[in-house]
Amino acid sequence: MANVLKDQINLKQTSSYDYTVSHHVDWTIGPVLHGGCVAAAIHHAATTHFNTTLAAQNQPDIYTLHFDFLRPCERYDSSISVEHLKVGAATSTIQLRLSQNGQIKVVAIATSINFDKPIGPTAPTAWGLHPAPKPIPDFDAVLAHRPDEHWLPAHLTGELFPFTSRQLVLNRRDGFPTDGICDAWITFLGEERMDGAYLALMVDCFPSMSDTLLRNSGPYDARRSFAQIEQWAEKRPGVPAELTNSFKDAMGATIFNNTVTLDIEFKRRLPKEGVKWTFTRAATRMLEGGRMDLDITICDEKMEILCLARQVILVLDAKKKFGGKKAKPAL
Repeated sequence: MANVLKDQINLKQTSSYDYTVSHHVDWTIGPVLHGGCVAAAIHHAATTHFNTTLAAQNQPDIYTLHFDFLRPCERYDSSISVEHLKVGAATSTIQLRLSQNGQIKVVAIATSINFDKPIGPTAPTAWGLHPAPKPIPDFDAVLAHRPDEHWLPAHLTGELFPFTSRQLVLNRRDGFPTDGICDAWITFLGEERMDGAYLALMVDCFPSMSDTLLRNSGPYDARRSFAQIEQWAEKRPGVPAELTNSFKDAMGATIFNNTVTLDIEFKRRLPKEGVKWTFTRAATRMLEGGRMDLDITICDEKMEILCLARQVILVLDAKKKFGGKKAKPAL
């Protein structure tokens, strides 16, 4: 399985409890690193720790992962130190502290489990996504550039978060009929496939819900980009819309999102070959006084849940961030 992300993370274990990770230009949004890529690096370190230092517990899978983002991560390599909080028969819990230049930037708590070993009963539920998403696309037809009845393809390149240049995103043809909900199918071009570390990235890889709710026509407003996708589809049906962005676009942003905490619950072990397509629903219940919640559901090609996540976000005025100085790209 091609795993560009892990190659970029370049994890190295320097002792039984210490690791180093690299940074990559693909992860950058201006002077800082994208939070999802940082989460992916920590996920990779935690998984490695459970399968090396704690291998005797036979708990190779991450069950839950909690992040406190204390400070932005800059364009530097990072060190990750691990502390054992509990080593148990069914689950084990560790704390991971990511530091740059001696300063702690992110604190995470990871709990391990073995998804191959049931520890209790199983029962079906009537749960479902509401409102219901559009039908699953014909993925082969999409990749062959044949139009899909319900989804419009797009490809984003540019200076803001270059990681997206490797992705193909399918957007609902009817846009965003429900305020606060964004649905998309995502795949990586070429032979790249998604594993658990990718899922940690994907729970932070979608349009800004705050900008979209405010309809501010900024570079992160999904309604703005969707208008471009619709215009493209009229002239080139089935061909992915080619979108771009720049630091100049970002300088016009009026707000920026600051993720305070992120919680991820993984529901199953992914196949060894990884996952080609994932469905993502991002849903916000409330944006009030700059405080916003965000729930993320990620499913596989059969619409089976892979993971659930929740972010607590502060939506801040870009002018306050820059203190009246010449604006830099709002992150």
